[in-house]
Amino acid sequence: MDRSITPLLCIFLLLSASSAAAFNITKILSQYPDYSNFNDLLSKTGLASDINTKATITVLAIPNGAIGDLTSKSENVAKRILTTHVVLDYFDSKKLEQMKDKTTKLTTMFQQSGNAVQDQGFLNVTAKDNTFVFGSAVKGAQLNSRLEKSVMSQPYNISILGISQPIVTPGLDAPLAPTSAPAPKANTPKSSPPTAESPDVEAKAPSPSKQAASPEAASPSTNADSPTADSPPSDAQAPSPSSVGKLNFSFGLFVVLASIIIA
Repeated sequence: MDRSITPLLCIFLLLSASSAAAFNITKILSQYPDYSNFNDLLSKTGLASDINTKATITVLAIPNGAIGDLTSKSENVAKRILTTHVVLDYFDSKKLEQMKDKTTKLTTMFQQSGNAVQDQGFLNVTAKDNTFVFGSAVKGAQLNSRLEKSVMSQPYNISILGISQPIVTPGLDAPLAPTSAPAPKANTPKSSPPTAESPDVEAKAPSPSKQAASPEAASPSTNADSPTADSPPSDAQAPSPSSVGKLNFSFGLFVVLASIIIA
């Protein structure tokens, strides 16, 4: 009898241990009316079933008053956002207190989905103003979702922490804005070479020199014409030697005749 009872006890203990480790997030949250909208979203998107398959989990629950427009989003978008509120590790208030002197990076279910880019699947948590703040690990994201209380915990399987507002992860509700800085840098070298046009300017420069040569070619003709125009007057003013001789002869003849008459 003792030998038959021993295996049954082992099986019972194993079943008890497995049942203790298992949990149902929907049933747990149904005990907290302040998180009823959050609980409904987990069921509607099918995320509750995924959470129940995990052995260790931390859920960052959003109260009804802070759920905002999350309830009006499509199921796919809402599920992506909610998966960033499920951490793949156990964190309760005591464990957070041990990390208050540093910023800790947490891995979420969205990272496990394989769709995360640029640290979308991670959260940062750090101590601030006597509490802890959560935020996306994406560069530039704000850490403004405050820890309000520990809703429940079952060490070291599940912990539910109440936070002040949804964690905003850039790119989950809409695609991440592409980095456009490299495009202008690639175009700038194409517009930079104005030096290629400089040879054209230099090639056109010799054309004025040809125009300047034309007056120099015309200048000899003007110099050659000027002496021919002035030479006739100079020849007319200077009397020839024959005419001078005739005048002297006539004057001498006149003097001789005059002297004869007077005598």
